[in-house]
Amino acid sequence: MKKLFKKRWDKHYHSENKNRYWHLVIDSALAIILIGLIVTNIYISNNYGSVLGIQHEVIINEIENENNSNATNTDNDNNDVATSTEDKITDPTQEEKPEPTKPKTTNIELKSFARYYTSEGEQLGIGPIPPVVGEPTNYWIFISIGNFNHDLENVEISATLPSNVSSTGDSSVTWGNNIEIVENKISWELGDLKIENEELIAAAFEVEIIPTDDQIGSATNLLEDISITATDLVTKKEITKHNPVITTNIKDSSGVVIN
Repeated sequence: MKKLFKKRWDKHYHSENKNRYWHLVIDSALAIILIGLIVTNIYISNNYGSVLGIQHEVIINEIENENNSNATNTDNDNNDVATSTEDKITDPTQEEKPEPTKPKTTNIELKSFARYYTSEGEQLGIGPIPPVVGEPTNYWIFISIGNFNHDLENVEISATLPSNVSSTGDSSVTWGNNIEIVENKISWELGDLKIENEELIAAAFEVEIIPTDDQIGSATNLLEDISITATDLVTKKEITKHNPVITTNIKDSSGVVIN
C-alpha cells in the first residue's frame, strides 16, 4: 500500500506536473466518498431496523407488551400430548406394552395488531386521531409468531389491505426476508424455522388509511385475510392458521380505545 501511494505521488504530484492540483482535488473527493460509504455501511449495520422503518427495540417491546396483556389466554395445543386409554383387565402373567403415540402437529401462535402509540406513549403514527374523512392517518401493524414445538419449513405470512388502505413502504423485520407488498397484497417469507431459535420472530410495517364518510365513528379495517402457512417437519402436515382482521379500534398507552 505504501509503495502504491508513493508511485501515485511521484507520478501525479511532482513539481513539474501542471495538473497536480486537479489530481489533489479528485483524490480528496474520492477519499471523502470512501469515508462516507464506510460510515453509511456501519450505520446501516447497527441501525437496520430504523433505516427501514422503526428500530427493532420498538418491535420487541410492543410484541412483549402484547404478550403480557394476553398472558391469561393460553392455548393447550402448544405441546404434544399422549392419548389416554381406559383401564383394561389383563392377564397378570403378560407384560403390558404401552401403545406408541403419534406426534400431534404443532400449533403456531400468530399475533397481529395495530399501534398508533407505543405502550410507553411514544407516537408511532401520523395524522388525525380519530381519523378524519379525506385525510390520511398512518398506523403501524405488528406481526409475530412463536410457541411452535416442531421445526417448520416454507413458513409464510400473508394478508390483504382494504381498498382505502395503502402501504407507505416503511417496514422492519427481525427474521427472514423483508416484507413484500404488491398492490394490496402483503407477503412475508420466513423460510425454515428451528425450535431452538431464541430470537423474536416479528415484523412491523406502516399503513395509511383515508377514511370515507360511512367509516367515521366506527372501527375501520386496516388489514384483512391475515394467515400463516407452514409445513411441520415432524408430522409432515401442512399448517394454515387465520387471524381476525385488524381495525382502527385500538388502545392508546393508557388503555383507552381510539378509533
